[in-house]
Amino acid sequence: MSSDKIFDTLDNYFKKLDSAPVSSIAMFKSEHDKESYETIFMHSFRKYRAAFYHYNNVRRFLNEHEEFAQTPNTQDIGDNGPYNVKLSYSADHYIFELSAFLEALKSSVDFLALGCSLHFPGINCSSIRTLMRLVNNGNNRGLIFDEVRGNLDWLDRLRKYRHHFVHCRIISTSCGYERRVINGVQQIIIYPVIIPEIPPPYIPDTRQRRAMEKSPFFNDSGSYISITNTIDGEKTIDCTLKYPSPQGYIGIEDFMLQYLNSYEKFFTEIIRALSDLDFKYSNPRKS
Repeated sequence: MSSDKIFDTLDNYFKKLDSAPVSSIAMFKSEHDKESYETIFMHSFRKYRAAFYHYNNVRRFLNEHEEFAQTPNTQDIGDNGPYNVKLSYSADHYIFELSAFLEALKSSVDFLALGCSLHFPGINCSSIRTLMRLVNNGNNRGLIFDEVRGNLDWLDRLRKYRHHFVHCRIISTSCGYERRVINGVQQIIIYPVIIPEIPPPYIPDTRQRRAMEKSPFFNDSGSYISITNTIDGEKTIDCTLKYPSPQGYIGIEDFMLQYLNSYEKFFTEIIRALSDLDFKYSNPRKS
C-alpha cells in the first residue's frame, strides 16, 4: 500500500484526459467541463491523502509509546526481583485519528463515485451509496458497476463503521505495557491498541462503567514463557508474554492498513474501468 501508487495511477489517467475530445457531442462540452472533472478526482485523492495522514499519526503514536515503554528503569533493573509492573491508560487520541481516518476515506470514495456518475447521464450521485443502491436494486452491469459490485462488501463495511463514528457513538481504547524484572534482567511487553472489527452495540459511557471497565488484555489469558540460560556463568532470562486479540477485535494499525489496501484496490479498478470507457458515456445494462 502506497500513496505514490495512487498518485501515479491518477496522474496517468490525467495525461489521458488531456487528449480527451471537447465538443457538443462529446462527454466534455467545454474545457471547463474537463477542469471540473479533473478537480473531482483530485479532491478524491486529497481526501485519501488525509486518511493516509491519520494512519501515519497512529503509527507514530504506537512507535512513541513503544519507545517510552522501552526506556530503561535503572531502579527496576537493579532490583533482582521478581518485579512486575503493569501500566495502562486511556488512549482516546487513537480513536480521534481513527474517526478522522474513516471520515476522510469515506469522503474520498464519495468524490470517486461523483466522478464516475458523470459517465451516467441522468444519475445524480453525491455519494457511493447511490452506485451501491443501483447495484443492489437494479442489478446493473457495466464497467463501473462491476467494480462497485466486486468491492461491495468493503464499501458497506466502510459506510457502516464511518456512520457509527459520526452519527451514533464513539468507542474508547487504551494502551499500556508490562515491565518484568527477573534476576536483574528486564523484559518489556507492549499491550496492543485494539478496536472492534465491526461497530459494537450500545455501551453506556458512564462514570460507573468507566470505573469498572477492564481491557480484555489486562488478564492472565496471555502465554508466559520463562527460560533461564547460563552464559559464561551469568544467568539470562528470556520471557515472552503474548496477548492474542480477543475474538471480534483487531489492532488499530492492522484495521487501518486493511482499509487502505482495500481502498487502493477499489481506486485502481475504478480508474482502470474509467480509462477503458475512454471518456464516453456508459450505458448500464441488466444482467
